[in-house]
Amino acid sequence: LLQALNTLSTHIQWMIVMGGEYSVRKEGTTGRLLLSLTGPGSGGPYAIPATSSLNPNCSPAVDALQRCLREQFVYINVALTPQSLSAFWTALSMRLYDILVTRLLQHYTVTLKGAVILNKDVEALQYAASLAGTDHSHWGRLRELLSVFMTPPDALKTILVGAEGDINSGKGLFATIGKDQSLVFMSRRADFKIKTNQGFKKSVWVTDLLDDLGVSDPTDSTVNIALYAAERKHKK
Repeated sequence: LLQALNTLSTHIQWMIVMGGEYSVRKEGTTGRLLLSLTGPGSGGPYAIPATSSLNPNCSPAVDALQRCLREQFVYINVALTPQSLSAFWTALSMRLYDILVTRLLQHYTVTLKGAVILNKDVEALQYAASLAGTDHSHWGRLRELLSVFMTPPDALKTILVGAEGDINSGKGLFATIGKDQSLVFMSRRADFKIKTNQGFKKSVWVTDLLDDLGVSDPTDSTVNIALYAAERKHKK
């Protein structure tokens, strides 16, 4: 079972990286452009310019991946006992989540239009990951976090700490997800940094928001991606 899990994980990694990211590079000027291969992040499949047309469906790579997983599920369901199937598919769900989140936090930037596709991709993957298993709550938390990509800068404070704007209110993503986790995801916004003659620096709205909240930017130091693994979230 472990060998099968590793094989599927390798295939998932290949489809997300080669199917999603390579196709972006190949498209050139016909849609999903990389914002910058040398900027703060490599752009990726969700760095969709505002001038591009928006596909109402999930990305082709994720569509192919979720269909592949659903097809594989039919054969795995026949081969395993209900208990083994539940354990196997729960582990696969976590692997799938970790692969996507690692690519997102280390390599992607997300525009407003890209966030729409990212949300559809996560929804499709969540459905495939939830075909069996006992706990897939990590996908629900990820869906919550996607709001930091879909919200205009002037409304982010409400999303993070609630309508009162009080960091101690026990509301918003800081309360439900965590302060550092929310800010690390927010840092993958394509407008989080801007290019200047001196290189890339935080946008004015970012520094203003952090100052207003009285918090530091966790991405000023090295981010430990292992802290964002699905298994770790289930242990909390």
